Amino acid sequence: MHVERHDSFASFRETTERFYRADPVRHTIPVTALAAARSYEAGPAPALLTLHEDRTVLGAYLRTPPFPAHVGALPDMDTAELVAALCEHDPAPGALLGPTEQVGRLAAEWCRSTGAIRELRIRQRLYELHIPEFPAEVVGEERGFVPSDIPWLAEWRAEYARDAGDIGVGTDSSEDALRSFLDSGRVPVLWSAGGRPVAMAFHSTPKYGMSRIGNVYTPARFRRNGYGAAVTLAAARRAVEAGAERVVLFADLANPTSNSVYRRIGFLPVHDTDEIVLHRM
Repeated sequence: MHVERHDSFASFRETTERFYRADPVRHTIPVTALAAARSYEAGPAPALLTLHEDRTVLGAYLRTPPFPAHVGALPDMDTAELVAALCEHDPAPGALLGPTEQVGRLAAEWCRSTGAIRELRIRQRLYELHIPEFPAEVVGEERGFVPSDIPWLAEWRAEYARDAGDIGVGTDSSEDALRSFLDSGRVPVLWSAGGRPVAMAFHSTPKYGMSRIGNVYTPARFRRNGYGAAVTLAAARRAVEAGAERVVLFADLANPTSNSVYRRIGFLPVHDTDEIVLHRM
């Protein structure tokens, strides 16, 4: 086995396309990251690695700062050999993200071989929409997004990041931050009640027939009215209209309310995912 480091997203995308296309739900994070590659090009250098046996692509490893390294596409092989190969190219990833069992094995070996200390930062469950069940008791309606929404929507997205502890989103409430997010292929969907917006969600532009919903947020003053469920299904409907055949989302397992809501409206579990921070000593 050998590891190839790619100097461009184009090269990495060309090498991994068939691999990721085969299971875009499992690989939803790298699929959407590659679709938004332009937004990372001006930032810190990414780690774009593919693993090969002769001419066969065995797996892939993707890290786009400030996000953790995604390891869900790595092959099932000797963990010590795998970590040693990765460390040659990305010795200090900061954090690893992937399906619970897989990322746990990798993090344990990474710590054993480097002396780092691991910390579970967040455990999430990946869900896929099957049969949508719209909550009939919710008042209001979907409202279209217009450019004049940008100032307050930027504030809402920063509030979402603070509430959810989403370090990837951060607390930057600037309009430029939101515009960059929109330019990366995220589509806002709003729910309105009583003539004012009460909830938001975003879906990614479909890729390989898959779209992921994220940044689902209802300000505290509007909660407990079902608006989060309504805007989530509205975003799913928009994603399907845009070409998605499969719609997914992540939910923090520390929040039983959101997990219950997503199951109630038609989302079924796919697998659990851990983000493990590697503290260097």
